[in-house]
Amino acid sequence: MTEAPSVLAGPTKQQALRLLRRRSFTAGYLEQVIDLAVREAVSSQFDEPDEREAALIHQRLTRYAANGRPGSTELARAMLDVKHALAMVRHGHYRASAIPESGLDMAVSAEQLLELVAEAGRDRVLAVQGGAALVVLAEDEVSSTVYRPVSAAQAKALRQAARSTKEEAIRLHEAAVEALSPHVRMANWSKDDGYGVAVDVARDEVSVQWWPAAVPESLALWEQGGIRQLCAALLSARFTVSDGNERTPHALMLRI
Repeated sequence: MTEAPSVLAGPTKQQALRLLRRRSFTAGYLEQVIDLAVREAVSSQFDEPDEREAALIHQRLTRYAANGRPGSTELARAMLDVKHALAMVRHGHYRASAIPESGLDMAVSAEQLLELVAEAGRDRVLAVQGGAALVVLAEDEVSSTVYRPVSAAQAKALRQAARSTKEEAIRLHEAAVEALSPHVRMANWSKDDGYGVAVDVARDEVSVQWWPAAVPESLALWEQGGIRQLCAALLSARFTVSDGNERTPHALMLRI
């Protein structure tokens, strides 16, 4: 029998306040407005507001947002975004799947998703599958991420799979550097003229490509100078090498 996703208890004023305090604002002074409201309600600056104090802070911020004071429109929008996030995120664990697909699915806790949804805002979050799953649209309007509720056991399995994949990618990264470094110039990120071959790990694949640094003419060494072909030969002796893709047309990809 499949374990049902854990359902969160009802949202609290403490949760709402925590999300609001983590929110980024265009009007930087709003953080001070919130901090002042907290200090006025809490007896000690070292204590976190309890539920009663958080409710009082919420009332004060609501009045501020409604009175047309500096930043009131942005604060009101942020408070509505937080309220919306608390209404949308109903489960303890979610599976995050990128669209279009890129890499492995990830496990996300309710706390992580609440913060993400509150920051994204109401216009970029859609509810699907009866409200259980969420779609968070990227700012570029081309990609998105679907968050589907999963059980604690499923979330743990996703994290273990992601950890194993990351460990394998690191192992491949180290092995690729070991194979290449005796024979080609490796990129040095600390120098403006540190051009060379760069080995990078991104999700579930290792890429090998040329980094021109501040010397764009050095790219000719990769394209016409034979370094790309040399890298392919060195790597093919130990790995399955796929030569490039549309996003990185001059890369060598080691697919895990």
